[in-house]
Parts: sequence; structure tokens; C-alpha cells
Amino acid sequence: MARFVLKKKECFEFALESNPDKVYTLPAIGSLGFDEGKALATIAEEKDMATQGNVIKNFILKYNPELEAENLGDMEYWEIYNAYGLDQGKANMGESQASQS
Repeated sequence: MARFVLKKKECFEFALESNPDKVYTLPAIGSLGFDEGKALATIAEEKDMATQGNVIKNFILKYNPELEAENLGDMEYWEIYNAYGLDQGKANMGESQASQS
């Protein structure tokens, strides 16, 4: 058996209350490219809330451009991103035991 087994990362799925049957997705953090991962990692370091929010909003709209027609408020994009971060953190808490040695 291999000493390390890479677990496939799960996408994050969410819906809007106004249309709960329409499911939107964001890629798993572990499947992002280096540049996109770096951009998301620097959000916490950024001091300007508007700059943070624009990075978040652009990231979400990149994968779900149809959300723009929903006229979400900027802080609603932030709520989606926070739920994404929590979900992805939970998904990574049980990493392979081989990766812990």
C-alpha cells in the first residue's frame, strides 16, 4: 500500500434562498492553481475591506457568473466566501495519516 494517498477534494456547493433548487459550486481549495490560491491566501493580510471584498466577489463570479444577475450585496458574497472557508477547513481536518508522519 502507498505511504501517501491523495484524497480527492470536494467542491463547495451552495444555493440561494430565492431559488434553492439552483446549486452553485466553487472548486475545492486544494484543486486551485497556485496563482489563485495565493490570491485567496492574501485576503486575510489585506487591510482594506473593499480590496478584500473585490477579490472574494471576483473569485465567486469567476465560477458562477450567473450570480451577477441575482443582484447580491457585496456582503452576501462575503457570507458565501466565509461558508466556503468553513466547509473547506472541515473537509481538510481529516487528512490522510500518511501526510501526518
